[in-house]
Amino acid sequence: MPISGLSKEEINFSTANLLEKMLNSKFFSEISIIEPICVFLHAYLFRKMELENFLNVGEYKLFYRLLKYSENQDEPVLIFLHDSWGCVEMWENFPEKISELFGLNALIYDRRGYGKSSPFAPDPRTKYYLHQSADELINVMDELKIKKAMLYGHSDGGTIALIAAALYPERIQAVMVEGAHSFVEEKGKAAVRESRDKALTNSLLQSLRKYHGEKTAELFRRWHEAWLGDFFADWTIVPILKNIRCPVLAFRGENDPFDTIGQLHVLEKEITAPVIAKVIPDAAHTPRKENEEETMELIGHFLDKGLMRGKIC
Repeated sequence: MPISGLSKEEINFSTANLLEKMLNSKFFSEISIIEPICVFLHAYLFRKMELENFLNVGEYKLFYRLLKYSENQDEPVLIFLHDSWGCVEMWENFPEKISELFGLNALIYDRRGYGKSSPFAPDPRTKYYLHQSADELINVMDELKIKKAMLYGHSDGGTIALIAAALYPERIQAVMVEGAHSFVEEKGKAAVRESRDKALTNSLLQSLRKYHGEKTAELFRRWHEAWLGDFFADWTIVPILKNIRCPVLAFRGENDPFDTIGQLHVLEKEITAPVIAKVIPDAAHTPRKENEEETMELIGHFLDKGLMRGKIC
């Protein structure tokens, strides 16, 4: 293929492959004076490739970020699904840490109505909005030609990951969920109600506006109206959990105000695929921030176990 037919990333990876062969050759190993230069070039060409863009999904646009650490097109892409207040930027450097550690390509995107993506559709949120987000995920994968994925989801994003794994088992090869919900609990409703009431006087909405702009008020309203609404009171995804066929890592903070340990127990009971369920000490609803060390250790154990034994890739 002529060089003009290659993307910048493909050119860099092709050059990196050539460089690696040169570095491993007898000629280069015997010329120590150029070693510092070779080390620098190797580090530069094997660095992370990052791409940010907008993706057309039907009538709206989604903002996404791709992290490329591997040229192996057969490996699943690790996709991060944010929570009900979240977006790409609010993940901070967490996706990079996981992706770089395991050499995985990753995708982070803003769902419709969040971050830099298009505003919500004018239709009111329904009982099946999380299912719709799972369908949106598959549309994103199709548009970006991602055949198979591993999913990491937080809160609502975790629920979306579970739904996607249940409805599209042939596309999802592993799931990691942080503070996900499979059914409505009174404890969670109380925490949503408290957050809604406190938002009238604290700086929560102001801090969210930094990431979501003019979409902030509607984003927050849709969240609490759903979880506190009568139409959502009997919402559950428990009946479809049995359809999940991939390994699952599920964890929550021991002080999470939005759920109980029952959310982990139902996953262990209903999912027939391998499940690791864990309560993270000294953490609330975001263990990856509140107890990063134990969270990273748990994720590392799960991915090491799955990747090394061929259960995921």
